Amino acid sequence: MRAAIRSVLVVISIAVTVFAGRSGVTLMAVNNAGGNLGIASVLPMRGALVGVAHPVVIIFGNPVADRQAVERAIDVRSAPARTGKFEWLDDNVVQWVPDRFWPAHSTVALSVGGLRTNFETGPAVVGVADIAKHTFTVSIDGVPAGTGAPTLPTPHHRPHWGEEGVLPASMGRPEFETPVGTYHVISKDRTVIMDSSSVGIPVDDPDGYRLPVDYAVRITSRGLYVHSAPWAIRSMGIENVSHGCISLSPTDAEWYFNTVNVGDPVIVQEGVPADEKEVDPVIP
Repeated sequence: MRAAIRSVLVVISIAVTVFAGRSGVTLMAVNNAGGNLGIASVLPMRGALVGVAHPVVIIFGNPVADRQAVERAIDVRSAPARTGKFEWLDDNVVQWVPDRFWPAHSTVALSVGGLRTNFETGPAVVGVADIAKHTFTVSIDGVPAGTGAPTLPTPHHRPHWGEEGVLPASMGRPEFETPVGTYHVISKDRTVIMDSSSVGIPVDDPDGYRLPVDYAVRITSRGLYVHSAPWAIRSMGIENVSHGCISLSPTDAEWYFNTVNVGDPVIVQEGVPADEKEVDPVIP
């Protein structure tokens, strides 16, 4: 605890200088101008390939007694300037989330509290779940997926067939609504066991379940996933029937699992049902 108290007196300055990176992209070198905040480690890990929304996660060696003081002591600077926010994941873990994504295809070098690391960003794979439209739309570097390589799964007779980047999906039904917000992928598992008791629903309840789920892309610590749901294929693109997760067909889920990186953004929005959308205004 003493180390945590002393740590609030030291300022970490993260100053970002822009250089020419590979293929003309930005290389961001981050230099430390402070001392030691009792930091145990910084994530992403050295050499990791991550998505463009990956936060900088700082893990302290001891619980932090005064979070606000520590946040004030961490000065994050960048050029061009970026704003961001702190989120505490545990009593000794804080992450700084930039309001704007890191540049894609870049190298980010960090030195925080004497701990040096660097990580790579891959393509910007952005997934947008539209609750009202029952879709999950994926773009890669700003271009709808399927426009070029890598292509979307082979199209078949299903809702939204032929729409660039659009995968039919099913989100949470009314009593288990998928929470609206902007998330980032925190892990990927080829198969996980999902157990309803972890969210307060007994397995033997009519709404209970315990089953293996494939191509599970996790976006919250509380268990919100984008995953394969073969049992819900008939509802995808038509209605929301899940317990809150974003459900995709096995083929679509496998494609997304193999395309997205940990740290890539997933945006959940309400949207407007297609049959309620007003006619686009005529611009004179």
